[in-house]
Amino acid sequence: MPSESATIAPELDAGKAPSKESDDDFIADPSAPTTMAEFDEKQNDGSMDLEIDCCSVMARNKYTPDGDDDNEEKKDGSAPDIEEAVAATTSEAAKTGASVHQSQQQPSYPPSFFTNERGNLKIVSFVVRYPCAIFTFLIALCIIISFLLQVMVFRTAEGGNPFTLPSNEFDLDDVRSIQYDSYRLARDEVQASKNAMANQAKNIQKQSELADIAMWVFESETPEGVFGSAESIEGMKDAFDIFIEDVGFKDYCVLDYTKEVAANETRECLKPLSPLVMYYASEWDEDLVAGVIEQLEDDDKVELFNSLALCYIQGIYCELLPEDISPADAAWAIGLGMNITSIVTKWDMEGPLVKNYNQVTELASHLMKLDVYKGYVDFGFDNGFSTSNPVSQYSRGIVYWGGPLSDVTNNTSDEENEEVEDTEDDQRKEFIKEHYLEEMEYQSEGKTHPTINSYYFMTAIIGDVILKIVTKDAMLALFSFAFIFFWLRVNVQSWFLAFVGLFEIFFAIPVAWFIFSVIFQIKYFATLNTLALFIVAAIGADDIFIFIDAYKQSQYHLDVLVDLETRMSWVYRRTGTAMAITSATTCAAFLCTLITPLTSIQSFGIFAAVVIFIDYVLVMTLFCTAVVIYHNRYENSAPFGCCCPCGLVAPSNTEQARVTLENSEGEIERDRVSEFFKTKVAGFIKVPLHRLVMGVVFLTWLCIAIWQATLLEATKENEQFLDEDHPLQKSITILNTQFPTAQDDLGLKIYYAWGIDEVDRTGVNRLLKPENYGSPNFDPSFEFNQQCQTDLLSFCDKLKTDPQYSDLIKRKEGVGLVYCFIEELAAYNVKGDLADCDYVRKQEWKDANVTWQVDPADLENIMPGFLNQKTCFDENNRETVSGRYQNEIGWNGFALRFAAISAESNQLDPFGRDAESLTRKEYDQFVAIAEEQDAIISKSCSGSVIMTDLDEKFVFMNNQSIYVQSAIQGACLGVAIAFAVLLISTRVFHLAFFASLSIMSVLVSVIGTMVMLGMSLGSTESILIAILAGFSVDYVVHLAHAYEIAKGDTYDRLTEAFSDLGISVFNGMITSVVASIPLFFCQLTFFATFGTFLCLTIAFSWIFANFGFMSVLAQLKIPLKEKGCRL
Repeated sequence: MPSESATIAPELDAGKAPSKESDDDFIADPSAPTTMAEFDEKQNDGSMDLEIDCCSVMARNKYTPDGDDDNEEKKDGSAPDIEEAVAATTSEAAKTGASVHQSQQQPSYPPSFFTNERGNLKIVSFVVRYPCAIFTFLIALCIIISFLLQVMVFRTAEGGNPFTLPSNEFDLDDVRSIQYDSYRLARDEVQASKNAMANQAKNIQKQSELADIAMWVFESETPEGVFGSAESIEGMKDAFDIFIEDVGFKDYCVLDYTKEVAANETRECLKPLSPLVMYYASEWDEDLVAGVIEQLEDDDKVELFNSLALCYIQGIYCELLPEDISPADAAWAIGLGMNITSIVTKWDMEGPLVKNYNQVTELASHLMKLDVYKGYVDFGFDNGFSTSNPVSQYSRGIVYWGGPLSDVTNNTSDEENEEVEDTEDDQRKEFIKEHYLEEMEYQSEGKTHPTINSYYFMTAIIGDVILKIVTKDAMLALFSFAFIFFWLRVNVQSWFLAFVGLFEIFFAIPVAWFIFSVIFQIKYFATLNTLALFIVAAIGADDIFIFIDAYKQSQYHLDVLVDLETRMSWVYRRTGTAMAITSATTCAAFLCTLITPLTSIQSFGIFAAVVIFIDYVLVMTLFCTAVVIYHNRYENSAPFGCCCPCGLVAPSNTEQARVTLENSEGEIERDRVSEFFKTKVAGFIKVPLHRLVMGVVFLTWLCIAIWQATLLEATKENEQFLDEDHPLQKSITILNTQFPTAQDDLGLKIYYAWGIDEVDRTGVNRLLKPENYGSPNFDPSFEFNQQCQTDLLSFCDKLKTDPQYSDLIKRKEGVGLVYCFIEELAAYNVKGDLADCDYVRKQEWKDANVTWQVDPADLENIMPGFLNQKTCFDENNRETVSGRYQNEIGWNGFALRFAAISAESNQLDPFGRDAESLTRKEYDQFVAIAEEQDAIISKSCSGSVIMTDLDEKFVFMNNQSIYVQSAIQGACLGVAIAFAVLLISTRVFHLAFFASLSIMSVLVSVIGTMVMLGMSLGSTESILIAILAGFSVDYVVHLAHAYEIAKGDTYDRLTEAFSDLGISVFNGMITSVVASIPLFFCQLTFFATFGTFLCLTIAFSWIFANFGFMSVLAQLKIPLKEKGCRL
């Protein structure tokens, strides 16, 4: 077939206008003029109608009339301008009958489904012809999809929140999650059935229930501790006086209903839980206190008192008394107990500061040794406080806030109750902000009390504190995106392209979200998915740099400057393949998260992969179209890159580039950065000595990094969610690390239940239906017979009194804190009520001449009345049996479906995230108890025991193990996928192998650096390591692909790879690294950790790709075959 250029000259010589076959800048039309005379005639009379896009330059007439000598210089001696040069070049081509591009004699690509007869991509041809229409369509499509997302997802989300709440996140097949859901779902079903039958109104007295707390945490600035000086003690008292000395506080506090008051009297607020009640006691008898201290200084007497106190002070478990106890010992214990009781009853915070405050501290240190009285003092003193070290560097206290704010009859629905509670919460919050917040902030300022630091937090206002933190961190994140836009503008040299680039980066999120939620019907949208915005910002900017740099580089390739269609086809092929490889590798690396059983990580992996894919599509469509418009209208024509020129660029920038290249002598100098990579960087790597030095440095560093990486271990401390210097995080850290588990602390409740089978997980897929955990199953063989009740009671007594459990189960007044409804059920069965609580607590019903066990046939008659009784184990005398044992009694209104006993852990609490090692140590001990007791109780009650907690501590413990496994598996699989994709795309084994080694080096380097920075393997770090491979593949894959498609020997390929992609990879690195720096200063540790991780990964990826990977290729000089098998 004759070349396109060969047809131009004959037609011009004959005076004909070029046809479609002559120059693709004309649109094929059967009525097109065939001679210059016809062309001029049609142009003059307006009969030539060209249907073209408003931004297209496809129909511009570039040909000059015969007789013009465009090669002559102007009369004024100036050189001909670009337009004249274009005409001269065309005229010269006509005279010689040769193409202006003699190197392109025929299309490089034969016609196919994707290419036209000229070898250009059909999609590019379409874009070049109609860029404005396509651009407008794509912009409108993105906006419409975003609107549909708002309508179909955001507006239909519960509470308007499209994110799935981060709760109940676990491996569905793990034994911990199975037992957790088995018990939780069975309990929920029983309670729903019971509530459906309930028609009795429940009266709630005004401010009788705990609605909120204000916590004060104090830290000493002196060696004497927080109780070492009157100044420190008075400083702590000032913090509590904000509330207790304000008259208005009585309308919001928890009222004391334990005392009888006259009808015309108002109840007092509950006293704060604080050791200050001792230091401000209404009476203080120094002599009596000195006598008590003197007796307690004798360790033998302390041991004797502890062995007698349960019986002679509490009146319980007298059968456990030692056999050799004398009456004198008993009398002494009773007398000492009476003295101590007379002292502690005056602790009411209503007196002045005790003058001998050191004696108060000394007494507290001795009471810490007494099992029965320890609970009076253990809450406010730190771990190091003892008789040998009567100094506490920390203290804490709680002010109680009550609800409801008026007497109510609770016969409304749960939704109405929640609405009332929300209204009262808002009212309480506004009251605190208006009356107390300013004073609280003043007390927490360091200069207020020089000897102590004061920290506070309160549930009502904690949301505002977190909102401020999130807002501040969001501003830092906005700075990151502002820098990305700035760097885009600097490199693309166009406001138009910079705005389009930022548009496609941001709109990749809603488009991907629409596909994720509406097309794929994945309903689980994790909060972790917000990281995709940072990911697409980094990767999207990289893709934009790759595309625009390829466009700029095309001006130096004469064979592609035939016209814009040919030029953009070359750009499209060059960048499309490279970005397709990196995008596929990154998507696959993120999809590796599907190996984890945790739904939130699966959701993140899928969403991130979709976002990366959409970003690739938008770069290759929207941004490609924007580049065509930029070429046609804005390039080199608008001042400062503005996008408001008067019209189309004439002659086109492609024509200008062609003329410049043809008229140049030798090679045209490129931009300084590209030249730097082509000459300096490539030249540096070509020097063998340089490669040797770099090899030594890299190997030394990798040895250090590997050594450090082997030291990485799972975190052994509570995971922080704020920066360690933030006051809120400081208070949380102090609470978690500096105090023992006190009697008044909430311990993690561990449940042992019989009557429940394992949950049915059939059809459960939380990605598609997040609220579906399965169906509860009850054991049909469960029997709550007399022997079952006896065995359950024996289990309760063992948990309460067995010394081997003293460190495992929290103690209260000398006995284990166990929730055993059997005790109160037995007393109720014997007496018919629970009015005599001494009778209940001292288990006097055991000595009665009647059977205390309940006949299973009588349960239907007994249970309704029993559940409405006031429990005897509530100090405030407000809680009912039904409320106290709502998780232990499986009564559904008709039958007892299950029975459970629970105990509070001495080490674990329901809050925070403990280290896996601590939780597992406690878990294993509770499992041992379950196995021991199940061997006994299952014989009488039938069925197997379910042991779990309801605060997800045990399932999170397993999650922590999964995080570690997922980090290792995800990283390894990511590297394997990168190797496979590279091997398939390049078909060169050593390129794929060395690139994979580079990725592995990045993995090791990032992990080793994390250890050097003092980081441990927590949940955040594990998740980030699992997706590390997805971040680290881009640069090395780009360079590997550029090296593979280059021509010549190793050094030629090296030079061309750096020349083509050195600047693109550099710009991508700069964008990501600088954008990650503001995240370092985020107060939310997740984003701070992510910023550090992102910066390290990108920096190491760039270093190893440019200087490690390329140096290995230069050193080994393994030749590449042009054809055939290249493996």
